[in-house]
Amino acid sequence: MAKAWINVDESAKQMLSRVLKERPLLHLPPPLHRVPIGVNSILEIVGPSPSAKTEILLQVVVNCILPKNRNGVQYGGLEHSVLFLDLDCRLEIYRLSHLLKLRITEANRPHKTKGSSNQPECDETDVFNECMKRFLYTRCYDSFEFLSALKVLNHKLTDNGVHILMIDNIGAFHSIDRGFSSLPQLNPIRKNIGVQSVFEAVVQEIKKLLEMHSMIVLATKTVTNQVKSSYSTRVSGGLKSVYREYMPLTWQSFVTRRILVRPLDDKRKFVDRVCYSAEWLLPALSVSDEFVVCDTGILDSLRV
Repeated sequence: MAKAWINVDESAKQMLSRVLKERPLLHLPPPLHRVPIGVNSILEIVGPSPSAKTEILLQVVVNCILPKNRNGVQYGGLEHSVLFLDLDCRLEIYRLSHLLKLRITEANRPHKTKGSSNQPECDETDVFNECMKRFLYTRCYDSFEFLSALKVLNHKLTDNGVHILMIDNIGAFHSIDRGFSSLPQLNPIRKNIGVQSVFEAVVQEIKKLLEMHSMIVLATKTVTNQVKSSYSTRVSGGLKSVYREYMPLTWQSFVTRRILVRPLDDKRKFVDRVCYSAEWLLPALSVSDEFVVCDTGILDSLRV
């Protein structure tokens, strides 16, 4: 059973000391590696479609659910449980399975060398099954199902001790909810359903989770090109606005970390692959990273 991360008669100093020891800052895989993420962080991965946002989530999933080591084999994982709320309903479980099996096989490769006298006995299938038990997956087809899933999470988290909550894509139902906002209000007593009211409820439910469970939230968000924009990218030493913010202020102010990912127009030597860039907007960093998506996952463009 997962422990509440605030104990009775515990000072703030004692709580922080204990929580940071039990759940230290997470150093996530590229391109999220620049900024360490701590408990209660709300990280938003912003980008157009496609821009490898879901692929980035899958890389984080694999890193989290892998064990640290088993039978002398170093897997380098965090042994954390992950709950994935799929609002786009497009996640390919086969892709996650493929990436996970590759990491497990690669970690075991040095121990399969012929003539190794200290070869550990490690069943890769057992490790794979152990990892997948840490991955919880739920599809939501509208905002009502999304809110319902958040409301029942406290029971799931108590049983499974989820460390990371992933939401892909947080703005999936924005257009539908916006349409509800324009409908006439038939019952003056009942609060009208709309984008603002939905996200006020979403933020409140996530806050309740964070009050009782020390975890982080990773949410992707698809943005589109607009003339009047909110997000900027660096172009020739300056800034150029390219993407529009459309989420309610309730959600915008709730986000504590934000990174912008987008495909680069200049493909250079990557003839068969799209090269992407990643820029931290919150906190704003003066550096950007470039990466490509390969069969084995995400790689730094300089390594290709």
